[in-house]
Order: sequence, then structure tokens, then C-alpha cells
Amino acid sequence: MASIIRTSSFGGGGGGPLRCSFCGRRDAVVDHLVRARGVYICDRCVAQAHEAIASAPTDQKLLRIRPAPARVDEREAAEAAIEQAFETVFSSRPSLDERCRAIELGDNLGPTMEEAGQRYAPAQSLDVSVDYVRFLGEDEAEVQFTIWLSQFGSSGMRQTGHAVRVGDEWKVSRDTWCGLVRMIGVECPPPPD
Repeated sequence: MASIIRTSSFGGGGGGPLRCSFCGRRDAVVDHLVRARGVYICDRCVAQAHEAIASAPTDQKLLRIRPAPARVDEREAAEAAIEQAFETVFSSRPSLDERCRAIELGDNLGPTMEEAGQRYAPAQSLDVSVDYVRFLGEDEAEVQFTIWLSQFGSSGMRQTGHAVRVGDEWKVSRDTWCGLVRMIGVECPPPPD
């Protein structure tokens, strides 16, 4: 079980899992997560930072650490599955049930999807492109994607979210989808048991 050390009362989780601000891994997969003023750092990144400081020349102030890349079997297939999940969720073409199944713990999100569609008419013509996938582990990836709506013109609305592997399937993380609809005033119910 991960332990979380809180050193300040600032910040918050925004309704989703807490994540290391450096590598992006969620609290459920780290041993320790330290928070200070809304920034989180996991035990692995603390160790990397310690190594960088110990080996740095005394006159070098700015040091950088790079999160260790995750190894994923069949990377191309995993990226294609993640892209398919995002396309399913952020398109009006698949059925409501298909869209809900493409979201982690999405079984009870149908009414929320309907409400989001009613409140935000441009969502009926929504499209998405996955721009970049960075695997955080075997079962999680950070996904940079662009939401395309006519009101955003040719630039779209760039977002960063997450995909998680549930069994053998890659899905859009529940916190990614719920975070987006929260921007238009729609709240997701708690995940099903």
C-alpha cells in the first residue's frame, strides 16, 4: 500500500488519483508520494533527484531528472488500442454503451454523457486525435490528445489525460473523461463498486 506524506495544506487531487508531478505515475502504483504546496513527488523520482544532486558539479545549480521509460510488450498494438479507446469515447458515432465501456469504470456514466451532450451542443460534432502516448507502466499511459470542435478552429483544444489497461483492454481513465466534462459543469457520479 502506498503511503502519502503531506507537508502542506495546499493543492488537491482534482477528483482523480493523486499523481507524481515529475513522472506522472498515480498514487496506487507508487510506494510513497510526498506533497508540498500542491506538487507531488514519488519515491522513485526522489531517489533519481538524490542521485542527480550527489553526482552534480558544485557549480551547477539547475539539475534535471528524466523519468525512467516504461517497457510495454507490443507497444504499437498498445498505442493503437489506446487511440481506439479515445476515438470511441470522444466521438458521437459509437453507441452510448460502447462509449461507456471504453472508459475505466464507466458502467454508470451513461446519464452523465447524455447530460454533457445536452448542455454542450458542440459535443455532437466532437472529434479527437491522439498526438502522443507515454507509457508510465505496463498498465498506464499518459496521453496527449487534441479535441476538435469548430469553435476551436484549426488548432483544436490540446489536453493531457491517461489511459489504463483493465484486463486485456486499454481504456480512457475515468478521471480524464470526468475532468473534461467537469469543465462544462457536469459532475460524474462516484465509480461503481
